[in-house]
Amino acid sequence: MYKGDISNNTPKRVLVAEELVFVKKQHIEKKFKFFPVVKTEHQYDKFMLNKLYQFTTQRMVTLELISFEHDYDELEIMYNELDRAGLNPFRGFSYYKSPRKLVADLPFRPEVIGVLDPANQLMYGHWGIDL
Repeated sequence: MYKGDISNNTPKRVLVAEELVFVKKQHIEKKFKFFPVVKTEHQYDKFMLNKLYQFTTQRMVTLELISFEHDYDELEIMYNELDRAGLNPFRGFSYYKSPRKLVADLPFRPEVIGVLDPANQLMYGHWGIDL
């Protein structure tokens, strides 16, 4: 920041795993009335979205949705579903092939102050946070 210029400041960012926000519901459908087919449906958890919204307003941070399971196109569909429902506290989304790839990228992202991912929390070192 030079002489009050705030254009070069980057907002603090917290990465949130999609497993916290979306709950997988499986139900069985019968195809041709004989063959059972298991369908997986993703529903968002409104309580967790509320907690994340409160977290952003209290800590003055932005959130980014990350996923290790779903590719970029599926993640975009889930992100837009949250946006259409008016429940989207995220500013963007990213796909990583594995948590190790994310851990390797964290030192080169100075705006990231934490990662909310309970399944892999210990891998992130001081970046791993919990609500």
